Amino acid sequence: MLSSFVRLRDDCVLCRKLSNAKNESEFIFNGGHNFLVYKSPFAQKWPGALMAVYKRHIYEHSQIRGSDLLDTLQSLVCLEKAIMKVTKCKRINFVKFANVANHLHWHIIPRYYQEIHLDKCSWELNHLSIEDLYKNSDLDFFQKTSSLYSNIKKEYTFEIHHRESSYFGCALFLRTRDSKKRHLIWKYTLEEIINNARENPKEWECLLMKRNYFDFAWDFIGGNSDINEFPEFTMLREVKEEVGWNIKSYKEVCRQWKQGTIKGFVYLAIPDESQYMEDEPPRIQCDEVQTVKYFNLHEILISEQFSDSVKGRVKAFIDKRADFLSIDS
Repeated sequence: MLSSFVRLRDDCVLCRKLSNAKNESEFIFNGGHNFLVYKSPFAQKWPGALMAVYKRHIYEHSQIRGSDLLDTLQSLVCLEKAIMKVTKCKRINFVKFANVANHLHWHIIPRYYQEIHLDKCSWELNHLSIEDLYKNSDLDFFQKTSSLYSNIKKEYTFEIHHRESSYFGCALFLRTRDSKKRHLIWKYTLEEIINNARENPKEWECLLMKRNYFDFAWDFIGGNSDINEFPEFTMLREVKEEVGWNIKSYKEVCRQWKQGTIKGFVYLAIPDESQYMEDEPPRIQCDEVQTVKYFNLHEILISEQFSDSVKGRVKAFIDKRADFLSIDS
């Protein structure tokens, strides 16, 4: 559960709790790479309340390593989903104090429809008795705490195994500005297309789609990977889902990083239908895609209408950079 390389402190009550988890009566399960899960002290008043204790001795969210940040957040969301599904509560109170135990941990507390003071935070009410907290003190969930936590563990495992992958795969579709030369692309190898576009970016255009969400922003065709799906297969699947095209050939051209971790992969892609190079290429109607349009590679870099990620992918491609950093996804 704990890596032998993790350094814990003897003078920290939560570090001792981590090192002796198997013997702790309040320990429930291993939350994965970044935290262990215990029954929260709030569980006496709010059954199903959990405490997630970070596996390293740090104090604040800002001290979580970039490579661990996304996994930590996704795991905490999965924990919240599991509690809500099992307890059927009205809402969740999610809090990080660490005022007494100076070690990063979170309390995830379900709030119930039967409560009298639902307008107040759980930590404001913890001094009240059960009779003062609930409209009916003879409540079923107080009698089912043992099965409650085993069911939360089961649902958490389900959520973890079905959560969205942190990677994406997207397609770079290119054509020449000169319509008379577009048919020549079928005679070129992928390497020849890549080299030609890099040497003459002002003479090549990139196909982007305008999404029906995220402020209708322009983006590459593609999307987030499913669990255990390779990003290249994500690209193939998303292209099929979003525009209805089959890819004849493709090649990775760059990878996008954010906060120390790989976000996704960009592939030069050639569909098996030549109509994709038309000004308004035929495509299936998809709820996510408003329209598709070609833009000049050089103009993308100098225009204000494109996001950092779109510009970053194009610039990395032109500059022959295998990797690039991005402030957005």
